[in-house]
Amino acid sequence: MQHKNELLIITGLSGAGKTSVMRALEDIGFYCVDNLPVPLIQTFLTLALKSQNIPRIALGIDARGEPFLSTLLAELQRLGAEENLCTPKIIFLNARQQTLIQRFQETRRKHPLADGSTLESAIEKEIQILEPIKKIAHMVIETDVLNIHELRNWVRTSLSDDRQRELVVNIISFGFKYGAPAESNLVYDLRFLPNPYFVPALKALDGRTEIIQSYLFNNESVQDYWTRLHDFLSYSLNKFYTEGRFFATVALGCTGGKHRSVAFVEKVASLSIPNIRFVVNHRDIDKE
Repeated sequence: MQHKNELLIITGLSGAGKTSVMRALEDIGFYCVDNLPVPLIQTFLTLALKSQNIPRIALGIDARGEPFLSTLLAELQRLGAEENLCTPKIIFLNARQQTLIQRFQETRRKHPLADGSTLESAIEKEIQILEPIKKIAHMVIETDVLNIHELRNWVRTSLSDDRQRELVVNIISFGFKYGAPAESNLVYDLRFLPNPYFVPALKALDGRTEIIQSYLFNNESVQDYWTRLHDFLSYSLNKFYTEGRFFATVALGCTGGKHRSVAFVEKVASLSIPNIRFVVNHRDIDKE
């Protein structure tokens, strides 16, 4: 099969999964090069696409010093203006700072920017350096809601040549008292619905239990809201899919993130919507 030229730039925060994504891309037929010096990108692509006829290329780029940002931005502008080369698609891998700290502590690896500074300082510095790249990325993937198998599966289903593309939806339950997830595309407030917290027999349970779900979804006002939410959410996700997105985050919040939001996330995740796959994240369920 003859492929059209395709170039992916895989970048993002150190520890967010770039190596796993590059390996998965290699498995589905991409020619992958990791940590290629930015000034060599155009020369490499000229050889690969024109001389060697390598149509599908993924370049892994990370922040290895202050000159990285301006150099990469300038190189991407040149590539976009070059008619005979392909326009790059940037995939930015992101994760919460606490997740990154935990990953570096578990692997005992040094952060590439930790030259005599703390791990926290190195991560904060990298976030600042990469923010302009994140803003122009075609996709920002929050990898801390995906395990390594889910991340590789996302690559296979979303980027393989013979793919049946799907939209991966990170569906989060949360408590407004702890703040709404900043990465959300859609946020729904459930605090006006009946609260099992104030029923003594239900207070210690959470929204994953059948008794909490029955308490909520047998209520007429909850049923009415669920019907409206189901229709609007299905409509929105299908629009995201037809727009060409690969990843979206939907958050449902109640006061503490234990009862109503959890029950609704479980209900949403049980839906069968063509080309949509849900990944469940109960962010605050254990905080009370």
